[in-house]
Order: sequence, then C-alpha cells, then structure tokens
Amino acid sequence: MEKQGTGVEEQGTGSWRSLNGAQVRSRCPNGWFFYKANCYGYFRYPLSWSEAEFDCQAYGHGGHLASILDAAEADIIASHISAYQRNQPVWIGLHDPEQNRRWKWNDGSMYNYRSWLTGQPDNANAGEYCGELSCVDKFLKWNDSNCRAEKQYVCKFKP
Repeated sequence: MEKQGTGVEEQGTGSWRSLNGAQVRSRCPNGWFFYKANCYGYFRYPLSWSEAEFDCQAYGHGGHLASILDAAEADIIASHISAYQRNQPVWIGLHDPEQNRRWKWNDGSMYNYRSWLTGQPDNANAGEYCGELSCVDKFLKWNDSNCRAEKQYVCKFKP
C-alpha cells in the first residue's frame, strides 16, 4: 500500500482506502492519483500548453489540464509533483484565451481561488497567456508563461 493524498491506495488495485478505513473505488488510470472525487495525472514529458491540454482531453472523462480550486487541492498537487522533481515549472489549466487579463480555467471551473506569485501575472516577455505552477515556491504559486514553451503538466478529470 502506498500513501497518496488523504488516503491509501491499495497498490495495483485502483481502490482507495480513506484514512477512516472506508473503501472507495477511485477508477483512476494506473499511475494517476485520487483526491476529492477527481483523478490527477502528472506527466513529465514536456509539451506546449495546447499540446498538454489536448493530451489531457485524450484521456476522456472530460479531462483537462488541472484546475486548482482551493489551497488544499494546491497542496496535494504540489506534494505529488515534488516527489518527482523540484526545479521545472508545470502547466495547469489556467489561461487568458482572449489576451485581455481575464484568466479562466479551461475546464469551466470558477476562477475564485488565486495563488499568483507576487507581481504575477505580468506578461513580462509578451505572449504569456498560460498558467504554470512555479518551482520557485514549491509548486504552490502560479506564474504566467508563453504558451508555446514546453513544460511538464498535470491533468485532472472526474471518474
């Protein structure tokens, strides 16, 4: 058994046992992790933001680059990424599609929780309309980046 998030996954079974012992079937693909009724996949091969989003959608189930809706979810995702690497930014599903400083989650989630690095988003290098988890602050803060840059990424879907 390996500890992941707020419960324990029974290795190789796809089942999730919460810390209170209740068993839940997560239905997440192998290698993904389960948290609050969602499956998350972290992918270490770098793609542009749109390529990463396309890859997340290819998993079906309404998959997208991950939206991060509260600090607890941010913490779980950051901890998972930190177990693999600590020095490369990671794409999330945040973007400014109309390039008008109106950021949105690509899965349609409400953009209420914000965790930008101080001074961000700033479009410092022009063309920075996609959001990344910054490795500067242990993947807990966001930065805007050029969407064509290739980065690792996190997908999310509800099984």
